[in-house]
Amino acid sequence: MRKIIVAVLLMLGLVGVGQVQAALPAAQVFIVAGSNVNMVSRESKIPVSVQNNYDRAIRVRVHARSTDPAVNVQEYVSLNIPANSRKDALVPVSVVSSGEFKLKVWVTTFTDIRLGKSTDIKLTANPDIEIVILVGFGILLSALIGLGGYRMLSRRKMKIERP
Repeated sequence: MRKIIVAVLLMLGLVGVGQVQAALPAAQVFIVAGSNVNMVSRESKIPVSVQNNYDRAIRVRVHARSTDPAVNVQEYVSLNIPANSRKDALVPVSVVSSGEFKLKVWVTTFTDIRLGKSTDIKLTANPDIEIVILVGFGILLSALIGLGGYRMLSRRKMKIERP
């Protein structure tokens, strides 16, 4: 009798183990891994692509966070995604200094249930290049205007001296 009870308990234990090992279905709403982002200003909106594989439209929140204090990210962005489609969320990001940073991005429902896995986005920021480009353009424009004025005055002198 004891052997029968042990056998039955082992069989029940094996059935339980089989149920624990069953895989969960993959998330139907997730962030699509993208390319690296280059930022040339102090503030910008970083595109984060979110895929919805459900048969109906959903509304989610896209969160982003950086461990570096030089990067400031808005808490979350709300996004409506049509059924079986992909849409980009534009996450506002501001940087204090130049460098390479890592943003961790994830999606949640409005009740803060996380959907899918978080994804890392590499952000390369060079906000000072914007000022350098503007100053260089201003110098070039000033030089062209100066050369045009000099040429115009030289031609006017030639016309006056000819008669």
